[in-house]
Amino acid sequence: MATAAGAIIARARREVEDLFFDNNAFSPDRAVEFEPQMGAQRRYLDEMIAEGIVHQPSDGRYWLDLAAYKAARRQRFVWKIRILALAAIVVLVILAVQALQHAR
Repeated sequence: MATAAGAIIARARREVEDLFFDNNAFSPDRAVEFEPQMGAQRRYLDEMIAEGIVHQPSDGRYWLDLAAYKAARRQRFVWKIRILALAAIVVLVILAVQALQHAR
């Protein structure tokens, strides 16, 4: 069930992002009309608006701030690397503790 939900969310994100990239909607004069068809699309669009990545110059029209989008993606990547590094440290500590226990 969680896998299906993840797939739906990933698809919704891709569709929203593709709308902007396919139409080069990176400035107010290139804003595109968009009416989200799924709740996941609406939530992602709202999230991007709240983060200042997407702007709405008029009702139903949106454009993506490419610099803000790239900065947000870079920040998410940095956090993913930090989490992976922390997980690796935890695994190494567990392995070291186990090795010490078996050495006794």
